[in-house]
Order: sequence, then C-alpha cells, then structure tokens
Amino acid sequence: MTADLQTGVVYALVAGGLWGIAPLLLKRGMARSNVSTATLIEQVVSVVFLAILTVVQGQLAYSEISAKAFWSFAAAGMVGASFGKIFYYKGIDKVGASKATSVKNSSPILTTILAVLFLGEELTWPIAVGVVAIVVGIGVLTQAEIKGDGRPSRIIYFLYPLLAAVCFGINPVFKKLGVDAFNLPTFGALITQGTALAMMLTAGRFLKIKPEWTPVPMTSLALFSLSGITEALGSLFTFYALLHAPAILVSPIWRISPLVTFVLVHFALRGIEVVTLRDGVAATLIVGGIFVLGWI
Repeated sequence: MTADLQTGVVYALVAGGLWGIAPLLLKRGMARSNVSTATLIEQVVSVVFLAILTVVQGQLAYSEISAKAFWSFAAAGMVGASFGKIFYYKGIDKVGASKATSVKNSSPILTTILAVLFLGEELTWPIAVGVVAIVVGIGVLTQAEIKGDGRPSRIIYFLYPLLAAVCFGINPVFKKLGVDAFNLPTFGALITQGTALAMMLTAGRFLKIKPEWTPVPMTSLALFSLSGITEALGSLFTFYALLHAPAILVSPIWRISPLVTFVLVHFALRGIEVVTLRDGVAATLIVGGIFVLGWI
C-alpha cells in the first residue's frame, strides 16, 4: 500500500472513531429531548463549526468551484447528511445506538456496487466476502430483535437504519466525484452539511423533523452540540480520506463506528440501553466484513 493510500486509511479510521462516539452523545441527550430537536441542533452546530474552519483556512474566498463539484457536494448533503441522518437518528431512537449504527453501516454494500459502476473502481473477491459477513451481521441483529421481545412490530423500526444505509451508501460516491473536481475538503464539507441543513428545514417536515420552540435541558443541548462538532469533524475527515484513496477502500473503513459504539455503550448509556452478546457478535461480523472490503 502506498503512502498516499495509507494516509487515506488513517483519515478514514479517525472519521469512523468520531462517528462511533456521536450516537452515544445523541442517545444520552435524547433521554430528555426528542429526535427532531437532536437532529436540528446537531446539524446547525455542524454547519457553524465547518463555516468557522472554512474561514480560518481561507477556503471561503475560493470562488472557482466547478458546477460538477458543487452539485456533487450538494447531492451528498441531500442524500446522506440529511435524509440518511434523519433515518439514522430515528433508528437510534427506536432500536438503540448500537443496533442502528450496525445496520446503518451495511452501506458499504451499496457503495461498492456504485463505485464499480460509476467510478470505475475494481471489484475483487474480498468484496464478496465482506458483503456476506455484513449481511450475516444484519441478519443476526434482526433475529435478535425478533426473539428479544416477541413483538413483530418492532422489526419495522429496522426500516429506519436500513433506509439510512441506502442513503449513506450513495453518499461517498457523490463525495468522491466532488473532491476529484475540487480539492478543498473543508469547503466541500461545508457545502454538504449546509445543504443537509436546508433539506432538514424544508423537506424534513415530511418525516416529522421540524423546528419546535420547546425548552431543551442544558445537558441535552451540550450533548447535541458536542455531537454536532463530532459529526462535522467526522464528515471532514471522510473528505480528506477521499482525497488520498478510492471510495471503495476508505468508505468501508470509516464504518468501524459500530465497534466503537458497542465498546463504549456499556459506559456511556448505562441505564438507557442494554447491549447483549448477540449484538456484539453482529457488530463484530459487520465490522469484520468492512475490513475485508478494505483489503482490495
């Protein structure tokens, strides 16, 4: 592996670590709030944080962005950072941070297919092995939910993280198209997150995500804000990763987040969420599949 690819992998690992922490902060904050409030506060903080970074780095003054780059970044914001995030947070609220994160991180299946079809990246046997491991992991999670409480209606809740997986699977392809045409990652991340915020404030109401003038406990506000900064940094590191390596390599790697979430959930969400050994096996299968996908 070349030094450039190694740099991309390191950025992807950092992004995955940050995104593994974010759902824990959200779940803890939502104990005294709701999904709509959490989503909007986190997104506003993400945009403000990235705007400050863009100004500090002098990238905001760079106006020669191509139409291809702009619309690629905007599409990433529409698909992944808005609806993908909404579905993801609804999944966290319904099935818990560890389960939702694990199912959502099946997105490399779709990213792999799209990267081969639209980015011309290579399909290899390790990809097939990784896909099988991820699908098995999702099956273990779903079966655990069926046997856990005997209520079939709970399975419907997995629709949210699965829809998030589709959105996040498409997202890296648009990001890669954007960074290939415009190599200022912070500015690109700002366009993506800014577009996502605009979508949440408009189309988000169809999914019951809309501004509400309700009091937010200071603890929840602090947790949502910290999650927003974590989300912004995680997003930014994915753009840096894509500058150095192909999407088919780094996109699966930054999906290590379920392992981070699973390890930390025992400490961060004690008394709020119960994680079983079966959940751990499922997360391990999914993460194992993700790393196999990275060995191409």
